[in-house]
Amino acid sequence: MKEVLYEKKLDKYSNSGEKSMSRRKSTIIEISNLVHIYKGKIETTALAGVNLSVKKGERLVIRGKSGIGKTTLLHCIAGILRPTEGRILVDNQEILQYNENQLADYRCKTVGLIYQSYNLAQFLTVKENIEFPMLLVKTPQEKREKRIEELTEFLEISRYLEQKPEFLSGGEQQRVAIAIALANNPPIILADEPTGNIDVETAEIVYTNLSHMCQIYNTTLVIASHDPEASKYTEREVILTRLESKKR
Repeated sequence: MKEVLYEKKLDKYSNSGEKSMSRRKSTIIEISNLVHIYKGKIETTALAGVNLSVKKGERLVIRGKSGIGKTTLLHCIAGILRPTEGRILVDNQEILQYNENQLADYRCKTVGLIYQSYNLAQFLTVKENIEFPMLLVKTPQEKREKRIEELTEFLEISRYLEQKPEFLSGGEQQRVAIAIALANNPPIILADEPTGNIDVETAEIVYTNLSHMCQIYNTTLVIASHDPEASKYTEREVILTRLESKKR
């Protein structure tokens, strides 16, 4: 059994010069023969030999049916899960060799995570939620205030700064989640089914905001989704599927 990524390049460029510039971008994520097996009474193979390369500043969507391993793949890249086998290079650093302190620092500074369930602290205001990751890396107050203003104005959530998340709609909460993920200006954003809990019209707003923000900051964006609409907002689409070995 082997995991395969079928690639579909999406022509989103206005001229051949821009295409050439894209090809010259350096690689920021390099995944080789990634395997992850969940242990238990019954072992479950979530990933079976995945290979993937992502360029700096690229916007990519990984699609595939539910249960195929999209979330597991993102969690491995984020350093939340340690895969059973394989290599993950991020900016030429082997993250599987990091200790827990290094992984915590990596998740604060290098990757921003966006979850389907928003993952907001309900006891904090919107402003406090966005500020929290900056406090973890000891960003000075003046810079925190400026970053919060910049992100919330672009995402059109400034009026909710003193509100608790429970008083916001699903789409508004997901825009707060985008601001949190971008707070420390990480080079990589990983979005796991970011529109799974919102309606189609709101999903379009969220995808547009996310894609535009990553373009502005030249942030690498990797979306995992079974939603075909996600491909409209990225440059490249890969389909995660599984090949079963034939019995002889």
